[in-house]
Amino acid sequence: MELVRKFKETFISVMPIALTSLVIGLTIAPLGGLLPRLIIGSALVISGLSIFLAGTDIGLVPIGEKLGERVSRKRSLPLLLVFGAAVGFCVTFAEPDVNVLCSQVAAMGFGIDSGTLKLLIASGLAALLSLGLFCIFRKIRMKIAFLILYAIVLVIIPFVGETASCISFDASGSTTGPLAIPFIIALGLGISKTSKKGDVSGFGLTGIASIGPVMAVLLGALLLMRGAGSQGAAAVSASHASESLVSLSAAFSDQFFGTVKGFAPLVALIAMLQLFLVRFPRIKLKNVSLGILYSFVGIVVFLAGAEYGFMPVGRSIGYQLFNFQPWYVTSFVAFLIGLFTVASEPAVWVLTDQVEEATSGRIRRRTVLIFLCFGVSMSVFLAAIRVYFAISYLYFVYAGIGLSLVLSAFCPPLFTSLAFDSGGVASGPMSASFILSFISGGTKTGDSGFGVIGLIAIAPIISIQILGIMYRIREGRTLRQTACAGG
Repeated sequence: MELVRKFKETFISVMPIALTSLVIGLTIAPLGGLLPRLIIGSALVISGLSIFLAGTDIGLVPIGEKLGERVSRKRSLPLLLVFGAAVGFCVTFAEPDVNVLCSQVAAMGFGIDSGTLKLLIASGLAALLSLGLFCIFRKIRMKIAFLILYAIVLVIIPFVGETASCISFDASGSTTGPLAIPFIIALGLGISKTSKKGDVSGFGLTGIASIGPVMAVLLGALLLMRGAGSQGAAAVSASHASESLVSLSAAFSDQFFGTVKGFAPLVALIAMLQLFLVRFPRIKLKNVSLGILYSFVGIVVFLAGAEYGFMPVGRSIGYQLFNFQPWYVTSFVAFLIGLFTVASEPAVWVLTDQVEEATSGRIRRRTVLIFLCFGVSMSVFLAAIRVYFAISYLYFVYAGIGLSLVLSAFCPPLFTSLAFDSGGVASGPMSASFILSFISGGTKTGDSGFGVIGLIAIAPIISIQILGIMYRIREGRTLRQTACAGG
């Protein structure tokens, strides 16, 4: 029954972007032979996402919550930080998006190999995840941590330039995918269950962790990536010219072996936790193991469908629109693509479900999803404008982060934490496969190709904080009306 329910939900969420692509492919950007790929890819994405989400509920989420509860009850801060770092490092290596991004950056000739970049990204997330756990454990307000960390980021950016900044924010978006999000959110909620503040104090951990890769890549860029950039543009042009379509069997093969490599350290960590800390009963352990297997199968099917169908379709649509349509047509299509794509992100569904559960329905999943969709749609719209008019990426970074920090002063703490979490979950595999392909299909240089995932991660922070301010105004009005009625 759970799998059937997940299938219905994912069908409703994925079909809008599939139908939008179909309409575009039959009208202003003919897809021709890519239409069968779109249909097959959509079927695989829906099936894979359904299986993955069902597996997450019975596998990854219980492990994360149990780990958080057990570690926090021991009241050992060093133990908490060590396990937090270990979890962060392992789930980063389990994220397929991280491997894809590192390979793309290495191929662009930016002066850093994929292994070094992956090490930077994983280390950055591990370090900031531990910091986020420290904040929860010591009851430190997440707003303060966000303000300090992003202030440091904004200070470093001018010293590394636009290309490294694009890569750093894309790196942040690639780490908070469908594998990391359930674990990280559940870990934070598990720890917060033992505090007087209740479950909701665990939100914000994903937002803190996602800053780690940004800072790590920016600091690494100061030493490893100076003087690179022009080579990247040439590499992109060459890659567009020589690109070929991957077969369905090759897509499954690539994603299977890539996911095996990513899952290996995560499964090893879970086994160690079971032996020494978590210790689920045999029946519970069987269910958790089955959930992990579901998650593995689901993510392989999901990513294979995205690689086989959505990536070439997005690239073809982007190439035709950016090169043969006026800017306002392409920008409007970009808005629609962003609006529908985020609804099919696995991590978005995990976050919105846990928000509604943790707040006992006070914050509805559908409301959060609507504001998330609007935020992502605006980010993709701005990414298209940036490509057309060659606007510096740094303008968007400073404006977006600056506005989000200002809004945090007026937004309720829960919504601020939720907003920064949302920025991480919105930039998942569908964004990396379809939206990135759409934007890169219309670009001619490497510098303008990178950065769209970073924009997707920034925009929802603003939109969810606006939702929080609206909630505060509504609750204040309700209190005043109640007071007047009582008087």
